[in-house]
Amino acid sequence: MGYLDTFNAVVGETLMYCQRIEHDIKVIYAAMLKGEMEGNLDLVRRETLGTVLVALENLDFSDNNPMFSREDYRLLKEIKNIRNFIAHQCYVDFLYLDDYNFNLKLDQNYQKICDFNMKMKKLSNFVETARFSVLEKYNRI
Repeated sequence: MGYLDTFNAVVGETLMYCQRIEHDIKVIYAAMLKGEMEGNLDLVRRETLGTVLVALENLDFSDNNPMFSREDYRLLKEIKNIRNFIAHQCYVDFLYLDDYNFNLKLDQNYQKICDFNMKMKKLSNFVETARFSVLEKYNRI
């Protein structure tokens, strides 16, 4: 049971990073839009990450001085697929298997999530730094 507890902790931490990135992306987009920051944030708060990323990327590249690279946007757009796997599939993959296959699939999914976790940890720190830069650049703080 201890290993499953570790799996659960990594899943939770990874989802935390994903939520942090999503929130920061929405703040960045709201800050870059013309108008009042809180009103802009209210407009995007319920939008999906994918929708906001497309709009942000278009806005970000509109001045030929983007905050994020095309590669950054590619990685940001990958989040939703892995997050959906974590939220909807990673447990179902092994919960109903016999002991041997349970442990095998648990190990596979644990490694996959650990790899993603490390990427998200780095990306969340990068996006947080970008958030502060954008807030300063657009006189939002």
